[in-house]
Amino acid sequence: MDAQTERSPLHVSHTDHDDGWTVAVDLDSLQVSDDHVTVDIIGTEAIVAVDAPHLQTEFDVDLPAAGAVQTLRNGVLTLSKRS
Repeated sequence: MDAQTERSPLHVSHTDHDDGWTVAVDLDSLQVSDDHVTVDIIGTEAIVAVDAPHLQTEFDVDLPAAGAVQTLRNGVLTLSKRS
């Protein structure tokens, strides 16, 4: 049996600041609510899991350094670290 995975391109941006950095991931293309998304940060990786009725997937987001703080609002995942 052949299996084919359809991937939605996610927009990921990385911005450096004088006092830290921010990585933002636009999850809008997945068409899921924030309640269906969980994020675990382990070192320099954020593991994003989606468990929605129409989509179950997991992907990693590379981070510039450990110690990120996350927020998820209106389909935008923000991972940041300030000095």
